[in-house]
Amino acid sequence: MVESFERQVQTMALPAFNMHRTLRFKERDLNEVVRTLESVLPRYMDSNIDTKVILSELDLRIMADIALVHRALINLVKNSMDAMRDGGRFSIETSRVNFLNGSVSDGNDDCGSPCAFIALADTGEGIDEKIRERIFEPFFTTKTGNARGLGLPIAHHIIKLHGGSIDVESTAGSGTAINVYLPLIRLESKTRISMALPDRITGI
Repeated sequence: MVESFERQVQTMALPAFNMHRTLRFKERDLNEVVRTLESVLPRYMDSNIDTKVILSELDLRIMADIALVHRALINLVKNSMDAMRDGGRFSIETSRVNFLNGSVSDGNDDCGSPCAFIALADTGEGIDEKIRERIFEPFFTTKTGNARGLGLPIAHHIIKLHGGSIDVESTAGSGTAINVYLPLIRLESKTRISMALPDRITGI
């Protein structure tokens, strides 16, 4: 109990988890964010990893602190790379989704349908079910060396700050899919589209 409290205090004291006063939200296109990410992927990718980026043809306007969202995505990319030491395939795909049952963010009706969706998938070693329950827990890590166990928790924290949600689908030995959902801007002007058909329809 004491250890848990100490970890919580340490976490909130970290600059990475104390972003509320420095957030700079602007209207952004998620596709443009991913294009920027794509340009720096070679810095994190080994030559034996086959990479594919698929962008939606639809406009995916979100309100975002671009630096923080970029940081979250880089952390997710690094996590995938760590899982593919011997090579493999990695993909990033954006689309628009409609949620049929409830909102994306826990108890947050502001993130109803439609939402911007970004999926990051790898063919790495996967994550055991028991471990998967703790991957967003600060300081938890199965890696050796200087790993601090903050990459995924920071990404999760940033997405939450943007009113979104992040979940992980994975099985040990069968790769991992990380799904990120962010609320689209609800445009009120008649000269701009406030609703559009999604690339896909899913439910939670």
